[in-house]
Amino acid sequence: MLSKNLLSEIKEKSDLLNSLKPLSPENQAKLDKKFRLEFNFNSNHLEGNTLTYGETELLLIFDQTEGTHDYREYQEMQAHDVALRMIQEEAAETERPLLENFIRDLNAKILVKPFWKDAITADGQDTRKQIIPGEYKKTPNSVRLSNGEIFSYSAPGDVQKEMAELVAWFNENNGTEDPVLLAALLHYRFVRIHPFDDGNGRTARLLMNYVFAKNNLPLVIIKSAAKKDYLAALNRADTGDLSTFVEYIGNQLLWSLDLSIKAAKGEDIDEDDDLDKELELLKQELNQVPNEFEQEKTYSDVANVMENSIIPLFLELNSKIDKIKDLFVKAECNIQISHVKPNGYHDQLFFTSDDFLFGSSFKAYEIQAAIINFNCTALKKTIRHKDINYTLQIDFDGYNYRISNKFKNEELIILPYKTFLSKHNIDSIVKVVVSYVIDEIKSATNLNI
Repeated sequence: MLSKNLLSEIKEKSDLLNSLKPLSPENQAKLDKKFRLEFNFNSNHLEGNTLTYGETELLLIFDQTEGTHDYREYQEMQAHDVALRMIQEEAAETERPLLENFIRDLNAKILVKPFWKDAITADGQDTRKQIIPGEYKKTPNSVRLSNGEIFSYSAPGDVQKEMAELVAWFNENNGTEDPVLLAALLHYRFVRIHPFDDGNGRTARLLMNYVFAKNNLPLVIIKSAAKKDYLAALNRADTGDLSTFVEYIGNQLLWSLDLSIKAAKGEDIDEDDDLDKELELLKQELNQVPNEFEQEKTYSDVANVMENSIIPLFLELNSKIDKIKDLFVKAECNIQISHVKPNGYHDQLFFTSDDFLFGSSFKAYEIQAAIINFNCTALKKTIRHKDINYTLQIDFDGYNYRISNKFKNEELIILPYKTFLSKHNIDSIVKVVVSYVIDEIKSATNLNI
């Protein structure tokens, strides 16, 4: 199912990489770290984990935590890292066949412990089910497609038989079929069964990379930024067009081969956005170090942060709400500041994006705090019109300003007054907010991917 051109390119680059092996210990360590972070970060982000790349590195490399995410998110990121080592160790046992118990162990590892989760029934009704890691599903799982149709995976009563058939098929074809084709089909056929109540996507990507590791090929990483293309290729496979998904996986392998070849040659393997990731991590580490030369804030410092950090963040959030406002009866984004008037009284002021069409100045205000309100009223596609709200709290401490989720008291970023939000910082915060809104819309409409 792979095109001749793609097959030829993969073989050419695989041969080149093999000719450059073994890599020096230093270059191998850099490559291993890069793949480890990219795979764990992206595979978990595809499923809604909100740790940033820098927080992922801080957790996996330095065993430290930053921010106030749900504890489960930290646990699952670390567990996924262990599962990655599991597939690499299993693949090294060249004579050992793939076993169902190993697949169940992978799912049990990444889900950590039992928990409850919202779900929908086969007829589209809301429900909740307890997720037991590593156990095959006992109730149906399905997804509501964008056109409103319910797409059901294999029935619970068929899972045992279909999983046994899948494992037998793989072991029969392993070593004779092209590894890219085998990896892609194992991924797709597993997802089509959806044998577990949760963690099927992550388990599928781990199994796919078990195949690549077994064939001495580098990890294939599905970037979370390309989620739309990934799901589109899977949807095409559901219509019988398996070649599109196989080609998609083959093209991701090319990226991994190119990266590995650069590392083998001792070249820089950082990507365009890696500098932003490194800066993010550096800031997180430096923010924990007191600076004896820092001066306590002035109202001018706060005004500069408002104009150069908070307003750009607000405008970016406002641009996102514009894209979904037709889904609601009313959708708006506003910013509220608390300030002290010249007479000493405290006052509240509200601003919309129109107030910043010609720039902004807060030099005249003694600002105490600010709030960005992201309000969507009455989701139209539900029987009971659902409101979706998210509030960012901005606190101005003595030496730093903080941006956090007001309702969860979840700190998103802390920076000194002389440091403004970078584009990467803004994009990361916006992603947290918009991901929450998307999840709420899916939950309200029973559209679970």
